[in-house]
Amino acid sequence: MGLSTNCWKYLVLTFNVLFAMSAVVLFGASGYLLYRLFLYRHFIGVNVEYPAILLLMMAIITCSIAWIGWRTAKSMHQIHVIITGILIILVVVIEFSCFVWAMVVWDNVEIDIKSTIMHYFEQSLANTDATAVDTIRWDRLQVKFECCGVTGPSDYTSKGQVPFSCCGQGPLDSMHKPYAADCAMLYQRGCGKPLHDYAREQLLMVAMTALVASIMQVS
Repeated sequence: MGLSTNCWKYLVLTFNVLFAMSAVVLFGASGYLLYRLFLYRHFIGVNVEYPAILLLMMAIITCSIAWIGWRTAKSMHQIHVIITGILIILVVVIEFSCFVWAMVVWDNVEIDIKSTIMHYFEQSLANTDATAVDTIRWDRLQVKFECCGVTGPSDYTSKGQVPFSCCGQGPLDSMHKPYAADCAMLYQRGCGKPLHDYAREQLLMVAMTALVASIMQVS
């Protein structure tokens, strides 16, 4: 009986170590994906970030449950083991729900981005200060994605001039390529499409991360 109890105890301890390791990996992955979405939150809207936020929260909760499970394994009280097991099942269910949620957002993200980016563009267009925060954000976006306006350079018709960021010149930032010497080549595509593709890619990664995490933790 003593040998059987010890085997069970070491098995539970091993499971908790693996569970904690999966939580650490999940925390890093979800945090990175949330950061990549957070960078362009003004253009894509905060609704797009929610699945990644939930996944990050689940990673933190998973770490806490792994710690509880570790403490439980030492005492091996049946009620504590049952409670820990129920908590783990809830975590797996929520992580799978996060996968479903991310896929739903992924499927509808184009509608959210269109309304958000257009509203933000009109708001920025009304600002005449070239050093305003909103203007600098647009400059960085246009340099990063090599785009101009929401649908193209024609979006700046009402302003009478196209910003230099539409031909590769923008705020100094080590993330961006060096400035062009002049505005010889104007970006013809709008920022709406590449930003939409970027957001869909990040959401797909969030969904796959949640799915893999739930499958691994079930296993």
